[in-house]
Amino acid sequence: MWRFGLVVLFVLPLKAAWLKDLDTARNLAAKEEKNIYLIFTSLKVSGACLQLEKRVLSQESFQKAVAEKFVLVHLDVPLQQKPGMISPLAANRIVAKSFRVESYPTAFYLDSKGRSYASETGALMGGPDDYAKHLLKKSTEQTDRNQAFAEAYEKEGLARAKAIIAVLKKSPKGASAKLHASHIAELAEVDPNDTLGFQRKRLAAEGFRDLDRALKEVFHKNSYDEVVKLVDTYVREFQPEGELLQKALFPKLAALRHGKKFREAIVAADEMIAVDANSAHGKLAGQLRKQLEGR
Repeated sequence: MWRFGLVVLFVLPLKAAWLKDLDTARNLAAKEEKNIYLIFTSLKVSGACLQLEKRVLSQESFQKAVAEKFVLVHLDVPLQQKPGMISPLAANRIVAKSFRVESYPTAFYLDSKGRSYASETGALMGGPDDYAKHLLKKSTEQTDRNQAFAEAYEKEGLARAKAIIAVLKKSPKGASAKLHASHIAELAEVDPNDTLGFQRKRLAAEGFRDLDRALKEVFHKNSYDEVVKLVDTYVREFQPEGELLQKALFPKLAALRHGKKFREAIVAADEMIAVDANSAHGKLAGQLRKQLEGR
């Protein structure tokens, strides 16, 4: 006679299950020495977010493939703040703002200390396997950069500075200031007079990001004189060069044109053209100049 024993199956939770709280993820990443993949979506209003969630994020094969390297965090953000809204989604809006998220989906790659080393906006092509390979590649690239920094510190003087700068230049979009703070401090130590010119260019780039955010606010208010003032102040203080100078001057040209200050707009166009007439911004300035002359 056969006897059947009672078999109890325990379903273990998937290690890479999505977390909904960044602080919890940071603690877990620090404990397990993993990276964090943080993605912001707005599922109620973004078709791209819905498709990404269905095609990749919800797929167990994707989650399993990256579980060894990443703690996964998914924060969905409501685009419209309702009066008196108190919910996890409302809290997610605050986190998104702290990361300066402007569109959805947007993803950040954080190291085990919670510092961003890369970011991406929009959904990539491909399925779960392709996405998993992409994440793992990002992690490997960051490991390689850390190794390159370690090798840079084996050098002395300006050789060390040059090696550090070479790695910093390869850092992708989305790297936080905290991530590279110690390296920037080291550059100031070994190249105090900025003979390599890196610090000046870095400060100009950081200043431009602040300028860009400020310009977006005043342009919405049609405050064209304020745009010109902001640009002139930035150029005077940071003395940007090349493409960065053209990018800074273009809003000034646009503001003067909108404000019907055509003669001054032509002068701004000439400044951009003088930097590089064959660049994208230089060619655009040339086209606008012709339009201004024909008025």
